[in-house]
Amino acid sequence: MIDLLQVRNENFEIIGIIDTAKSVIWHKKYYGVGDFEIYAQATEQHVDLLRRDKYVTRINDDEIGIIEKVEISENAQDGLMIIASGRFAKSIFDRRIIYTLSGKQNSATVIRGNVESGARALVANNAISCAFNSKRNIPVLQLGAHSGSTKIIVDGSGQATQKQVTNDNLLTYTDALLQEYEMSAKIVLSANEFKLDYKCFEGIDRSVDNSNGLDCIVFSSDFDNLTDSDYLTDETTVKNMALIGGEGEGLDRFYSSIERSETGLARREMFVDASNIQQKYKDDQDQEQTYTDSEYKAMLDSRGKLQLAQMVRVESFSGTINTAFGSWRLGIDYALGDIVTIQNNKIGIYANVRITETTEVQDENGYSVSLNYE
Repeated sequence: MIDLLQVRNENFEIIGIIDTAKSVIWHKKYYGVGDFEIYAQATEQHVDLLRRDKYVTRINDDEIGIIEKVEISENAQDGLMIIASGRFAKSIFDRRIIYTLSGKQNSATVIRGNVESGARALVANNAISCAFNSKRNIPVLQLGAHSGSTKIIVDGSGQATQKQVTNDNLLTYTDALLQEYEMSAKIVLSANEFKLDYKCFEGIDRSVDNSNGLDCIVFSSDFDNLTDSDYLTDETTVKNMALIGGEGEGLDRFYSSIERSETGLARREMFVDASNIQQKYKDDQDQEQTYTDSEYKAMLDSRGKLQLAQMVRVESFSGTINTAFGSWRLGIDYALGDIVTIQNNKIGIYANVRITETTEVQDENGYSVSLNYE
């Protein structure tokens, strides 16, 4: 239930409570950034609390929202109302790009090895402890504890490789990097509530086929815990072959390609511009070095793989959970990112899927939870 919302100031101190909102929408995403909306009477207290850049939190929920938009309107039915909305705290990475500047020289960033460590290094170097420009640092932000994930950056054949990035948006790139390895990240309040912690995480397998001994979670209309469901399959954007263009101009560029088994009509090609990946680089001693052709090709292929991973067949389920039936509770028995089992015997669908979005709504109709799965 969304019983109340806590409004916090720039120091994360609670300055007020919203417990009489007409409706609250709390939309969390495993891949990407979630958002929220508060619709309440425009009383003097609410107008004073719900201002841009104020933080919003819930009891027993580690997400922290940032109010980005405030609208006050009047209508015959509800009277004078205030609508405060925004995104969750990870959205602050949308304010940074990935670069390393030395005078007029912008150097590429190379990441290799542990996936989570790579994402954390990008965040640290561009938003926490930037070595060349302290104005880029966000004082309230810090790295949380490492999740312990052992996943490493690999190429299409599963061999260890590295990635090179320059000028990409920090939010978009780090999220895409983690999504490639079915991981996610969020920014939460630190234990003492005076800082923001960046944390990577991975959902837990709670499907009927899980091998970790956990009780399985099954959502089905047959069990009366799934009231509405929608199944979608879409191949509109599918691509399975990539031609990647590295540094150089025109036909003289360094090209690589990712080839799969598809031929004829089944083959769907795309071009990936990777001109910002450079073959020459500076080492830790600031000496210029050159990647071998095979090393450089591997980095181009890694960029191509990342793009292809976003151009896949979409197969998704969405459904409304019957909160009045069953004992499974969101945030207690299962959470965003977990793998559960969905079945609809009427159309013959049975699948183990990852919960990629959760939407909680509290309004005059009561409390409801909707889930999206992939």
